[in-house]
Amino acid sequence: MNNESIFTPKKLQKEVDHILSMDISTVKNLQIGYHGETIFLHKSSDDTFVLKEYIGGLSGSEYYAKVTANRIKTTIRYGRREEVDRNAYVEVFLPESWDGELQLSSQYGDIVSDESWSFDRFAAETMEGSIALKSITAPRIRMSCPVGSIHVEKAEGFTDLHTVAGSILADDIAGGAKLETSGGPITAAFTSLNNIVECNTLNGPVTLILPKGAGINMDGISKTGTITSEIAGLTVQTKPGNKQCVSGIIGEKPFQNVRISTINGNVLLREEE
Repeated sequence: MNNESIFTPKKLQKEVDHILSMDISTVKNLQIGYHGETIFLHKSSDDTFVLKEYIGGLSGSEYYAKVTANRIKTTIRYGRREEVDRNAYVEVFLPESWDGELQLSSQYGDIVSDESWSFDRFAAETMEGSIALKSITAPRIRMSCPVGSIHVEKAEGFTDLHTVAGSILADDIAGGAKLETSGGPITAAFTSLNNIVECNTLNGPVTLILPKGAGINMDGISKTGTITSEIAGLTVQTKPGNKQCVSGIIGEKPFQNVRISTINGNVLLREEE
């Protein structure tokens, strides 16, 4: 996925249909959910949360976002929709000082940000769109999009990325991860490990770049694909049924478990340069 092509709204309407602003300084859990709209996440210029809706010229309070709040969470949901408008989008301006739990979701749109963020917890989900994010720091990071692809430039924390038909590309993960897809490729580079890494796919290839000198307990299998390891100390064997396995313990304690499983995909293991 080319992030440059979706970081900025293009060929979309310029005039905003509705603006919502509010103080979220006491909000601990913020959930924002939309229908066909792409969600662009930006830094606010001050400490005010601002939501701008570009929804095809729809006018009337029934079409605008609704806010509900209780002691536990604040939820923002899209208003009335008669049809899916894939050109509609929203811009979310979030104060940089806010670091609670954030959950973003869209049924058909993308979720995009070219900013660096730090949260207590972060989740992003889209049913038919893609996710492209620059930098997310949180103890738990989860992204899911069954049809589309996931591209995160940097993730610090335990990173859970799930897609079915799309690809997963993580340029820099510091922590641990669970990476799952069915038909698409998985490419992930780890700059540090402090938790397990689980990588599962049915048909897609897997490329993992692991930090040099890290303590790793490797266990991987490809039932019909080929496993290639460029990391000294890891052993690749062909077992009955022509399935290939890779195993080995390298580096120094503490050892983190790295598990790889694919049916038809090839696996490439390399060390960080």
